[in-house]
Formats: sequence, structure tokens, C-alpha cells
Amino acid sequence: MIENISADTKRCLSRILTLTSQFSFYDGVYHTNIPFLSILKENKSMPVAQGVLAPSVCVVIQGNKVLQVGREAIEYGAGNYLASSINMPIKGQVLKATKETPYVALQINFTSEEVASVALEANVNINSYKSLSTGAFIGKTNIEALGVCERLLRLSVDSQAVAFLAPAAKRELIYRLLTGEEGDVFYSKMLLHQEAAGINHVINWITAHFDSPFTISQLADLGNMSVSNLHHKFKAVTTMTPLQYQKRIRLQEARRLLMGGTVDVTRTASQVGYESSTQFIREYKRLFGLSPLRDVRAMRAAGGTEK
Repeated sequence: MIENISADTKRCLSRILTLTSQFSFYDGVYHTNIPFLSILKENKSMPVAQGVLAPSVCVVIQGNKVLQVGREAIEYGAGNYLASSINMPIKGQVLKATKETPYVALQINFTSEEVASVALEANVNINSYKSLSTGAFIGKTNIEALGVCERLLRLSVDSQAVAFLAPAAKRELIYRLLTGEEGDVFYSKMLLHQEAAGINHVINWITAHFDSPFTISQLADLGNMSVSNLHHKFKAVTTMTPLQYQKRIRLQEARRLLMGGTVDVTRTASQVGYESSTQFIREYKRLFGLSPLRDVRAMRAAGGTEK
């Protein structure tokens, strides 16, 4: 997916990279004064890490990363973006990052509803594709969209102007992605799951109620579809079954709680919906490679944060 980029794009990425250096943090996630804008930084190459990508666009400013969705692995880098219309379980790996040349990306959170609103109000003429595909995807960031990212970073240090100007800049960013060279793909990927006969509703329900039990029949009723149709559409979008998706969301939330200072593994297991702490520890270790407390100690020792 890594492509040659123009001289103008290189200059814009260089300006954005310089702007990110004004924020004092070593690595991890830096939340700016703009609620939907964060800076991601890694100062060293990382092993494959599990995570859940929130509905957002992550624009790579410097460095390369490998995304694994299901069985597919795609390398992408500066000038590309990674986007998702749902809370999407993924695997990712930062490549060849150093303190001198860290991996840097901007994450802009927005929803498929916001994309639909901009497309409708701006009367954007889109040729959409109707086949279901995974919720996370990679695209090329056009120069106009990068320009909006640059302005957002400049705006983020002006706390008085943020509330008034940031929402408009966010809508412009969506507009630029919709009207760019790959606008049709961006539109289809971000909105198809909203249109796909209830599957988005089912995904959102599981995300909001991940700690609650359910049956597949209940989910099928929520999505107004048959059980077989639910299985087909859910796996096409998330690359996993509803129960696997719930388990991934539960374990990711447990990891977040433990990293936040919770030290009682049994209580954490109960909070995310597990009745058996033994089962929780076994499934946590299977996903992350270490038992909960060892995993948290290892992440803290490495200076890691959940991304």
C-alpha cells in the first residue's frame, strides 16, 4: 500500500511533523486540546500488538506500520491513512522506528453518521460499492486533507478558538476525504455498514453491552435479519463471530482497566463480564501472550500505552 508521494505532500508532512514536536511527550498517545484529535508516537519498532480501533481516521505522518485484519497483512506509511467505521479489533506492528525518526500519526475520531451528514449537506456525488468488506481499511491522504490536519494542529494550541473552529475543520477534513481521488472508496467503506440491514446496529449494541450475555437469536432480532445472514454479514465486516468480537472487546477493556491502576484481577474479570476469573486469565493470556499482571508489568516497563 506504500506509494510514491509528491514533493508537495512531502513538504506538508514535514510541516506537520515539525508541529507535532511542540507537544512534550516521549511516546504513546497525546490528547490535544481538540477533543477528537490525538497524536500517536512510537520511538522504537514494536512487536505485533492487539488493539481495538475506534471509529476514526489515523493519518501517518512518518514511519511505517503493518496492519493485520483477519488473515490479511498490509504495510502502509507516511501519506496513508487507516480508517474504521466501527470499533474494529485489529493487530498492528510499527516498523523501524527510532528515537531520531519515530513513527508519528494523527488520530481524528469521527463516526459514519458525521460522514453521512457531510456527504448529504455538501451534495457530494459518490459512486458507492455495495459489497460488504472489513470495517478497517487503508487509503491515500490527499494534499487537501493533509492541509486540514496541519491547520488542526496549529489550532489545537489556541484554546479559545478550539470550540468555535475545530468542528468546522473536522467537517472540512471529511469533505476533503470524500472528494479526493479515493473518495468513492472512503464513502463506501465508512457508510456501507450503516446501510447493511442492521449489522451496524448489532455491532454498536455488542460494543455498548460487552459485559452482558446474549444469544445469536437476540442479535439477529436486533438487526432484523436471520441468524445465518447475521453470521455472514458480521464476519464479513469484523472478520470474526459475534462471540469472538465480544470476547476481544472484553479483554481489551480489561487491559485498559488494569493499565489504569486496577490490580484486582478477579474484580476486573467481573467488571468486563466474566463469571470465572480462571477463564478470564486463560483467555487473556491466549490473546496477549502473558497473564494479566505480567502483561501490565511488561507494558509499564516498556513505557507502553494502549493505542
